[in-house]
Amino acid sequence: MLTVICETPGTLKAEQRDKPARGENEVLLRVKRVGVCGTDLHIFTGNQPYLLYPRVMGHKLSSGLKAGDAVYVMPYLSCGKCIACRQGKTNCCVNTA
Repeated sequence: MLTVICETPGTLKAEQRDKPARGENEVLLRVKRVGVCGTDLHIFTGNQPYLLYPRVMGHKLSSGLKAGDAVYVMPYLSCGKCIACRQGKTNCCVNTA
């Protein structure tokens, strides 16, 4: 899958990565579009105080779903233990990239 990575503030790279594995009681969505939002701009400019680099970007997504499909998208993975997670800022988890 194509992944956009901010290697360091101000530096973006497109990289092919393996498709993630689906866990038990999970679904795997094929993302068709990813938008840029304020969080991505902060990542790019280096204004997210808790993030480590490199950081995968893009969590505003579009998929090939139809009306009535039930889906829940959690765009962030977090460890629950780092300083950011302990402060309730799981989107800034320092242990996920």
